[in-house]
Amino acid sequence: MNTHDRWSSLLALSMTACFTLGCPADDVAESSSGDADTETGDGDGDGDGDTNETGTADQGDGDGDPGDGDGDPGDGDGDGDTGDGDGGTGDGDGDTGDGDGDGDGDGDTGDGDGDTGDGDGDGDGDGDGDGDVDVCGDGMVSGDEVCDDGINDGSYGSCNGDCLSAGPSCGDGEINGPETCDDQNDDATDGCLGSCEIPHSCLTISNYDDQLGDGTYLIKPDGFDGDPLEVHCDMSTDGGGYTFLKVNPEQAQFAADAETYCAGRGMQLWIPRTEAHLLSGWAIANDGTIGPDASVNYMRILGIYPSQQGASCSQQPMNSSNINCGWGASDGEDWWVHEVNNISEPNGDNSTHGSMYYDWNMDGSISWHNDIAGDGYSSDRFMCDVGDKYP
Repeated sequence: MNTHDRWSSLLALSMTACFTLGCPADDVAESSSGDADTETGDGDGDGDGDTNETGTADQGDGDGDPGDGDGDPGDGDGDGDTGDGDGGTGDGDGDTGDGDGDGDGDGDTGDGDGDTGDGDGDGDGDGDGDGDVDVCGDGMVSGDEVCDDGINDGSYGSCNGDCLSAGPSCGDGEINGPETCDDQNDDATDGCLGSCEIPHSCLTISNYDDQLGDGTYLIKPDGFDGDPLEVHCDMSTDGGGYTFLKVNPEQAQFAADAETYCAGRGMQLWIPRTEAHLLSGWAIANDGTIGPDASVNYMRILGIYPSQQGASCSQQPMNSSNINCGWGASDGEDWWVHEVNNISEPNGDNSTHGSMYYDWNMDGSISWHNDIAGDGYSSDRFMCDVGDKYP
């Protein structure tokens, strides 16, 4: 008996035993003289797809290509699939699959969970399982971030550069960035505005909040290094923002001395800008609840001087609208005392640093004024103003 007949007899006996006694599924042994692969599967043994043959019919090489022994593509396991682990479909495990060898059937190399990445199953690579990639600076709060202001991260009033906390800002109790104060409240009267700015005048406060009312406020004028000054703010006249500091030096002061005192606080001797402003000053001067006390003498001397020694403004209105008047405000801005033309003073006996004395009617209108040479008149009271509010 030749070799071929011997193998055919053995195969016939094996098949007869399986039909008679029963064989476990997918447990028929295969062998070939071609590819030398031994597999288990549901095929026909010779790779020709015929599961019901005996003898020498359609001899195969184990690769699904009958009888050539060349190892061309076949199914290798007898299940009818092409590929034997050499680059065709299938991964060599005997099952139709994706060819990647990881057993998950998705065709991708990985961990068997269906994605490549960090093992959390969401495929984003950040390990938090939320499916989002956490990137500080993208303008989106995600993962462990508490804030994310995008390109502004790390700047004043924005998120810190790591997106894990807020950056320096107004209200954190620390002076940083453009701040000049930070008392963590919005009280505009206490010398630190809610914008973390120290107000240098009532106008600063009015610009911060134009709904604030008349009253006592703390300010720190430009150039003044002392503690904040308690002043009265007129928040209604001419749109609001006039500053008043009533001063009682307890001894008479000439205008030059009063100017020095005011300048030491970043201010100047008071200058009424309009008729309404003058009447507001009159009311404040005579209000004992504002400043040290009530007295008409707070308006006895003013920051208004002759433009040159000997200048006159006799029998004509004293205000900046009268171009024929030889007097003016110390800062060159608008000023207003009256519109009458029946007062014969100032007649020219004066100096450029001396103030007239002013006498007022009970309603705050002018009664009389007069100039004299030298240091001018003095007063035991006066008022200072920042001088930044104009009509």
